[in-house]
Amino acid sequence: MVRGHVVRAVFARNLASFFSGLLGYVVIVAFVVIAAALAFSSDFFASNHATLDQLTENFPALLVFLIPALTMTCWADERKLGTDELLFTLPATDFEILLGKFLSIFAVYTVGLLFSCTNLIMLSLIGNPDLGVQFTTYLGYWLAGGALISAGMLASSLTSHSAVAFVLGAIFCSIPVFISYVANVVASGLAAFLRTFGMAPAEVARLVPQPGAMDALTVGHHLSDFALGILPLAGTVYFVLMTVFFLYLNYIIISRRHWHTGEASNSMSWQFAVRSISLLVIVASVTSISIGSIGRFDFTEHNLYTLSNVTNNVIKKLDASRPVTIQAFVSPSVPEEYVAVHQNLIGTLRELAHRGGSKLNVRITNVEPYSAEAEQARYLGIESRSVQTERNGEIKIEDIFLGARVSSGYDEVIIPFFDLGNSVEYELTSSLQTVSQEERLTVGILKTDASVTGGFDSNTFRSQQEWRIVTELKKQYEVEEVSPDEPVEEGKYDVLIAILPSSLTQPQMDNFVAYVENGNPTLIFDDPMPMFNINLAPRMDKPAQGGGMFGQQQPSEPKADGGQLTSLMNTMQIAWQNGEIVYDRESPLPRIEELLGPEAVFIYSKRNAREAFANDDQVTAGLQQLLVYYSGTVVRRENAGVEFTPLLRTGAANSGIVQFDNLVVQNPIFGMTLNDNPPRSDDEFAHVVSARVKSKADSENSGGPKIDAIFVADIDLISDGIFDLAQRQSIQALNVELKLDNIKFVLNCVDSLAGEDEFLALRSRQDEARTLDWVESLTSQAVEKRSEAEEKAREQEAERLEAARSELQEKIERIENDPNLDQRSKQRQIRMLETAQTRKLEVDTVDIEREAEAQIEAIKSSSEREISAVKGQFRFWAIVLPPLPALILGLLIGMSRLQSERRSIIDERRVHRG
Repeated sequence: MVRGHVVRAVFARNLASFFSGLLGYVVIVAFVVIAAALAFSSDFFASNHATLDQLTENFPALLVFLIPALTMTCWADERKLGTDELLFTLPATDFEILLGKFLSIFAVYTVGLLFSCTNLIMLSLIGNPDLGVQFTTYLGYWLAGGALISAGMLASSLTSHSAVAFVLGAIFCSIPVFISYVANVVASGLAAFLRTFGMAPAEVARLVPQPGAMDALTVGHHLSDFALGILPLAGTVYFVLMTVFFLYLNYIIISRRHWHTGEASNSMSWQFAVRSISLLVIVASVTSISIGSIGRFDFTEHNLYTLSNVTNNVIKKLDASRPVTIQAFVSPSVPEEYVAVHQNLIGTLRELAHRGGSKLNVRITNVEPYSAEAEQARYLGIESRSVQTERNGEIKIEDIFLGARVSSGYDEVIIPFFDLGNSVEYELTSSLQTVSQEERLTVGILKTDASVTGGFDSNTFRSQQEWRIVTELKKQYEVEEVSPDEPVEEGKYDVLIAILPSSLTQPQMDNFVAYVENGNPTLIFDDPMPMFNINLAPRMDKPAQGGGMFGQQQPSEPKADGGQLTSLMNTMQIAWQNGEIVYDRESPLPRIEELLGPEAVFIYSKRNAREAFANDDQVTAGLQQLLVYYSGTVVRRENAGVEFTPLLRTGAANSGIVQFDNLVVQNPIFGMTLNDNPPRSDDEFAHVVSARVKSKADSENSGGPKIDAIFVADIDLISDGIFDLAQRQSIQALNVELKLDNIKFVLNCVDSLAGEDEFLALRSRQDEARTLDWVESLTSQAVEKRSEAEEKAREQEAERLEAARSELQEKIERIENDPNLDQRSKQRQIRMLETAQTRKLEVDTVDIEREAEAQIEAIKSSSEREISAVKGQFRFWAIVLPPLPALILGLLIGMSRLQSERRSIIDERRVHRG
């Protein structure tokens, strides 16, 4: 029976002794200063993420030095001063004394941890952190510190020298902190040694443990779960049992004085050794059992790591006899725009590992550039992404990995890269379902002049790559190219995708229309002006085909209905004009609109387009922003026997129609060119870009067409050019970020038509990024000033060049108007003047451009210094402020003790001056 008053007496004695000198305050001040420096390092600003991830990453190593400093005197000084004999003669049991000492040191550590909460205040000042994440993070710090305190106390009980106790404590604390790192180094060395003897890689992999095999035994592994906003049962049990284990060993050490000498002592030693080993086995077993449990509680504000019912159902259906393996290849650090995706991927993978049990094997491999892991990832089809990053003031291009391979006995799915805007949980869940099924659903892609599936182009004699949308579809479906030359086999394809059917010939169109009118699920894309290849516009003639004798071009059959899709539109009872192009001057990114023109239409909810998305349809519910380029529009015919559901609409103000013939200019010399300023007439209508068309029940019953299709009046929406747009230097120079849901919209269409509705809501889950708002607002001002200054410098450069050209023109005009010169003399002087002025203009142009570039570079340097100064000032105060509460507390306690000592001195012993 543990007596509380005895434990409290020991606790109060040790706590008071710790703060009676400078050691306690020095340790606490050093802890909060180092913690603040780690939390707000340069990587913190580079990631632009309102979390304490940088501190969490280094916190176990910090504890290796902090905890021994707290525990080194707890037993060692008692032995050194001889007070241990007095302590153990008190009417208290060994366990009560041990518990009192442990709680006192734990209290000191807790006080230091509370002082370091100033990090949360500083974080809240400049960002919008998730309070649930910060709570679980500090709870993890608290539990980890308590576990290592018990290890440090064990070290102090073995010696009477504080310095030796500190070294031993650091060694003991290093075991649960660095055991996985040491094991990985040893395993890598052993694998390399075995390979030098010619052993096969498969045999080496069988004999040598895989990297990360001992991660579950380390402090950092479990601490990372807490840092995600998760309260895991496994981590809690791990820290608690580690505390119990080391306290038990401590109890054995301080209880040795009760043992008899001689043979009886040896017997007791063996007995307690067996007990300790048994307890270690129990600790390891219980920890392993808890790791396999599902006791994980999500404290994040929006339950980011709570798996949806869809995911849980997919996991339940997995076959334990054919377990699924998820092998993720992840870069340890990523640029700020990918931080949310990186964090969500790690958290979701950990949650899947815990929920899946024996059905799911999850391996997370950290990939450094040019490492063996990077080569393995590329071999499996995991692609790296080259991203421009800025770290410590240095701008460079980094290759990052965020991909995974999902495999089972049935199938495998490669996710080359978890891109921005895509739901991580959806990608993983859909892959799990795909590999767990014996057969995938099948998507057919109709072969047209768009060449979506790639292949050899007989016109250019070059191999074309498949579109990115095809790559996305292959992750979940079997994708087959379908020839329109023969009737399309019904029932074979769960969804048929037709991209640019206006390029079909009449026999091909007849086959396609027959397939659509029989009610087969069909997704149709057509475009009045495909920007990736304007020559494929429906109003243009069908391109001649190669393959003739000696490479001669063969004439092609004309397009069906003259490229107007008349037969298809009649069947679907809708209208689409192949010469009408939609424009919308209202844009969420005006700079993009200035660069691309109003024909670059952003579909998003705004004041004049509250029904931009059909919120009652799962295809578009949850979408935020799409970009269509030179899109057409589709309308429902009057008295049509179909249900017409608009899915995508433009705004109703500042929008209208521009005609193809006014936009495209046919020049006999330069060929086809675009008119930058065609006549545009606002009509104040919300134009439908995409719609779902489905036959009404009475129409089907009467023997009419059975339509189940989605029509999209734009092809560029899914072309690779739209997605490459965000990576163009011209877009990056505008300091804007394109976050488009184009691919998500297409995948939603396919899933809906295929009847896979359960995944639609899952795909709409967004990866939330909590950024440093205050720092962003300050730095954005500097960036805005830099952009304005750069634009002004460019304008000055243009003005100077125009002035030089005007000067040349004036001199030419004076020569032409000189009545004293004949025509030949005028031409000769003009040529001489043009030659001289051209040379001078070339030199002036180089000088002016050089001056402009120098001015812009100076502006950039000044802007970067201003941004760095803002970050530096914040970091300074973030490090200086945390130790102030501890110093003030120490000063107050010191003054209070000094006054107490002065009051206890009798008046006769005081020194009177005067």
